[in-house]
Amino acid sequence: MTHALTVEAPAQDIADFSRVLDRVFVFDNLFPPTQIAQLEKWALQTPHWMLNNSAHDEHGHAQHRIWGASYIQALQRKGWSGLPPVLLAAVAAMFQKLRVKILKPEYIGLNGQSRGQNGSVHTDCVRDAADQLSLLLYLGEDTDGDLLLYSKDQPEQLKERIQFRPNRVVAFDGSIPHAALAPSDDQFRMSVIVRGGYEFTGR
Repeated sequence: MTHALTVEAPAQDIADFSRVLDRVFVFDNLFPPTQIAQLEKWALQTPHWMLNNSAHDEHGHAQHRIWGASYIQALQRKGWSGLPPVLLAAVAAMFQKLRVKILKPEYIGLNGQSRGQNGSVHTDCVRDAADQLSLLLYLGEDTDGDLLLYSKDQPEQLKERIQFRPNRVVAFDGSIPHAALAPSDDQFRMSVIVRGGYEFTGR
């Protein structure tokens, strides 16, 4: 089966997540500036930043390690209320605005990249997992660091590039091979990542 990747920029209130396979949704300015500023301030001051976000290939070989802060264990212990309040408020608002819920979280955390810390090509779930959704909320300084999207059928073939832009949300089929480039300048690129089994509540 040949996969045709599509990148869409629908209005948040008409985005249809009932079928996410091979689709990428891009939303700009989903949050008011005050909430984004508060989230960025918290993210930069959080004491949990460490080299704890890593990716491995199908043979178990390490591909990259970049700065991150993972909250999946806190969520597993205490549920969504175990998240830091500022992060919980942002995630809850994102779910409400897009009319989706991650019911079975597999990862939630922060990624941060500076010059030279390119992410490697990877997937977030098994191929064509129809019940899985990956959400990225971009934070940080005004810099570059595109999200690269590759063909499922020919993973070395670049299909699309999505620019890094603060207050941009990318919601997509996590089985699309993808990689995040680091900034080319001395600025800092951050993203909130939430992924796992989801439900579309907008029907």
